[in-house]
Amino acid sequence: MSGAELGIEVHQQKFLAEGDTAMHAILTVTARGGPREPAKHAAEVLLVDCSSSMRHPHTKIEEAKRAAAAAIGVLPDGVRFAVVRGSETAHMCYPKEEALVAATDSTRLAAQQAVAHLGAYGGTAMGKWLDRARRLFARHPDAVRHAILLTDGKNQSETHEALVTTLDSCEGQFVCDARGVGDGWVPDELAEIVKVLRGSADSVVEDHLLTEDFTRLIDAALTKVLPDVRLRIGTMSYSTLRFVKQVRPNEYDLTDRCRPGADGETVLSLGSWAGDESQDYHVCFDVDPALPPSYEQDRQLAWAELEPFGGAPAVVLGRWTHDPVQPTLIHPMVLQYTVQAELGEALTEGGDALAAGRAVAAERAWGTAVRLAAEQGNDEILRRLARVVEIRDAAAGDVRLRPDASRSEVLNLLISRVSQVGQAPVPETQAAPDEPPRACPHCDEPNPARAKFCVTCGKSLGEAEA
Repeated sequence: MSGAELGIEVHQQKFLAEGDTAMHAILTVTARGGPREPAKHAAEVLLVDCSSSMRHPHTKIEEAKRAAAAAIGVLPDGVRFAVVRGSETAHMCYPKEEALVAATDSTRLAAQQAVAHLGAYGGTAMGKWLDRARRLFARHPDAVRHAILLTDGKNQSETHEALVTTLDSCEGQFVCDARGVGDGWVPDELAEIVKVLRGSADSVVEDHLLTEDFTRLIDAALTKVLPDVRLRIGTMSYSTLRFVKQVRPNEYDLTDRCRPGADGETVLSLGSWAGDESQDYHVCFDVDPALPPSYEQDRQLAWAELEPFGGAPAVVLGRWTHDPVQPTLIHPMVLQYTVQAELGEALTEGGDALAAGRAVAAERAWGTAVRLAAEQGNDEILRRLARVVEIRDAAAGDVRLRPDASRSEVLNLLISRVSQVGQAPVPETQAAPDEPPRACPHCDEPNPARAKFCVTCGKSLGEAEA
């Protein structure tokens, strides 16, 4: 249906010192060749928070209605859609019955008119909103299914256990992007939702920016052409999977979302995909310490493939060496995402400290975040940090809290850890899809086209030594 092709590329430094039992690698999953025009075989549900808190200030509900109307307006003819009014219940705003309708001039206008009459009252139960979306999407299993959830508050009208149960039932059924507005929403709640539903989480500091954000999310969703891509990971009798984390474009640990497959394999839903996109996953495997080291040749430690598209599996290798240098070399992409994780931890640590009233600890943590973001060239994170701290010396991590920083600006910073806007530039060693690998002049092993040092032997990829 889509014409898109998917593939996996493994980035790793395969050498292990005697006694080493952990192998890290980056799996780059890439889709190519899909159509670039907006998809019409798609389904969209807008989940709009209309709880009482959306009335304060009044601009929140008005801008939410404006954003929803704009999102409806850009839906191409034929895309099926619905709008749900979210409170302590999930009420159908448009259409009135529990169904998705095809976008036409008349249905778009009718939906926009219905949205214009939304009122803000009631509580907040996001699990019920998501379950309503699941039921709506269930009637269109072949469509590329996407939802946008907007909230300004805490999920206080249902238990956390109820939300978790709903998320488990929704996983793999649709992708959901979540957005916070105002200063009462909880970053951890949105992060949990998008982790399970493989979307992105972010916020807007100023209410009037919602419209632009909603239309951008719709445009991105309409490029999706593959409804459900799954990653299958297999290990050997002497290796086990320790973790799998998505590190680009969004960052979250997916280890607890892995499901057992046949023959002891692990299956992970990657959500819906566009015909031309790439994502990175950091995986780590533990090797049985009783396994005799293999010094003369590579040993397969694991493999990964995509479903339902087949193709040759990508292989994770290991080789032991007596060379004291090779095992100390870290693949540039692994290093990049390790530092990125440290940045995320510093952002969270600063938020926790500030919430506990420990201003000095918050400054120290966010100073570390400034230094790491500056080293990575992560301008978006630096911009968000600059709203909550005065950056006196980025390289040294010297910052001071801004007394005028609003809570919405702090929340906007904290949610950036799991948002694609918080990603540093893609590592330089990751080549564009059409660039062929570069052979090392020393060991003849293939390397990413833009690599400066061989990921196998660690030597410069300049001219070979005489």
